[in-house]
Amino acid sequence: MKQRNNGKHGRPTYNQAAKVIGRFGGESALAYLLNCSRITIYRWQYRRPYGCDGLIPSPRIEQIKAVARENGVLIRPEDWVPEALTWEDNEPITPSGPRKLVIV
Repeated sequence: MKQRNNGKHGRPTYNQAAKVIGRFGGESALAYLLNCSRITIYRWQYRRPYGCDGLIPSPRIEQIKAVARENGVLIRPEDWVPEALTWEDNEPITPSGPRKLVIV
């Protein structure tokens, strides 16, 4: 799975935002539920200084938890824990070896 933000925005260092966004079905769905711009959600996945480097901003975490409760979206505790990613040829490299960034 290729990342959308490989251009000037770079690749994110962490994957917390990608995991949580995936639970809601994508950036557009989460933006609708949070009543904010879809671009705001995309920027969480952009590298600094353009975005949040894959991390969800602290003020939004409680909002996301509330929206998840209201809409029956299961967010596991491990989804909130950011994992550091390293990249090689558009593939994240983790200590266990190369794998694709797939949200289930």
